[in-house]
Amino acid sequence: MSIVHQSLKSPDAESLEAKQSVPKRLWNDALHHPADQFLSRCGKRIRAAMVHESFRLAGGDGDAPGQIVDAIELLHAGSLIIDDIEDDSVERRGQPTLHREIGMPLALNTGNWMYFRSLEKLGDAGCDPSSSHQILIKVIRTVRRCHEGQALDLAASVDLLQPSEIRPTVLAISRLKTGGLTALSSWLGATAANDGRMVRKALWRFGMNVGVCLQMRNDLNELRGLFNCEERFDDLRNARVTWPWAWAAKIMSKTEFNKLQHQLRNAINGEEDFRWVARKLIDAVGKRGNLYINAKLKQELTLLGEHVDSTKPMRIALAKLHESR
Repeated sequence: MSIVHQSLKSPDAESLEAKQSVPKRLWNDALHHPADQFLSRCGKRIRAAMVHESFRLAGGDGDAPGQIVDAIELLHAGSLIIDDIEDDSVERRGQPTLHREIGMPLALNTGNWMYFRSLEKLGDAGCDPSSSHQILIKVIRTVRRCHEGQALDLAASVDLLQPSEIRPTVLAISRLKTGGLTALSSWLGATAANDGRMVRKALWRFGMNVGVCLQMRNDLNELRGLFNCEERFDDLRNARVTWPWAWAAKIMSKTEFNKLQHQLRNAINGEEDFRWVARKLIDAVGKRGNLYINAKLKQELTLLGEHVDSTKPMRIALAKLHESR
């Protein structure tokens, strides 16, 4: 049974009766099919893997509770749907974005519904009352910070920033958004295993920095995709502050960097200009970015090893990130 259809089993009898009185085809069109279709799209499921491996590293037996894994997947999927609307993206995971398939109102509602359903899932995870309260506070705080990061991401334009402003801006965005959700994944796994504060704290830090590395990889991949018939121009079209720009600002002369910003700001030829900017960025920082990501992940695994018996399971989970070059 899918995550979506499980949600109809409400303990609220009045609510359940109201739902069941509506023709099934209406529920399918309004919510079930759009949500199921989006959740079924192939992804790396790095966050789900981190929940499971953190649970085991913290002393849990077997897999983490399914409700927690479902909750993270719902949070992530909901954020992707909302991001795609705000970026007016054309494609997500090889298919049209949900708002282009079913219209913005239904897609927006589906993404928001996933946030709230995620909270319900966590409430049904069977954790002890003190942990459940702690989990609820942590999740709400993380989602609030994700929205703060998204606000910064939407408002800042890389072509208008000073070179010295770019790295602190993209670091804040990455930590608040991708880093925060990945940190939550590893923390939830450890919390479900009822491990001590130090291990939970170590896994939170690990997840945060893995999430930042994941954002770095995604930023590089979007630029590289422009040369592999993957026409996803969102970051350049919207002048997003991304890691390749931060690295370029560090190694390029001010004149070179300003020229790159000017080219993006005045991209009158659309795709042609975007590809020119992408090529300049990849040529300048592509290898540097890969080396930095790999070194950072190695460092974080070493630090995590000071708090857990073995980091081998986490290394296996992170192989998906390495494969996404």
